[in-house]
Amino acid sequence: MGLWLVAILLLPGASLAQQTVTTEQVTAVARELWCPLCNSVRLDTCELKACEQMREMIAEKLAAGASTAEIKAYFIQQYGPQVLGEPPRQGFNWLAWVVPFAALALAGAWVFYALRRWTRRPLTAVARVTPAPLDDLPVEQLQRLQEELRKID
Repeated sequence: MGLWLVAILLLPGASLAQQTVTTEQVTAVARELWCPLCNSVRLDTCELKACEQMREMIAEKLAAGASTAEIKAYFIQQYGPQVLGEPPRQGFNWLAWVVPFAALALAGAWVFYALRRWTRRPLTAVARVTPAPLDDLPVEQLQRLQEELRKID
């Protein structure tokens, strides 16, 4: 009889523990996971029936006292690391983290080098293009040039 009394007293406590899980708590955990069926859709915003069931599973696990890390580990075991929305930071996957930043650094260095080189170009090319003064022309060419200019006017 005493066991029945304990079971009856614990039963409402278990249902109260399940009622204490709020949608904000479920959403906070679901926000850290990605839908394994859709591309680039977080679990908290996905409208698939499977995702609703996954959110229900999160609520059940939270009600059972599981931590966020335990829930994530469960979903990684069930659906693989793509459910985290980012590659794991280990092994060959480090390239996915390092290469974009290395490419940005190299591109920035190249732009800096190109701009610096462009602003320091010598002005000798401009000096070669400037015309010679008219005083250095022979008198015959100067007279012919003046005649041509009078015809144009």
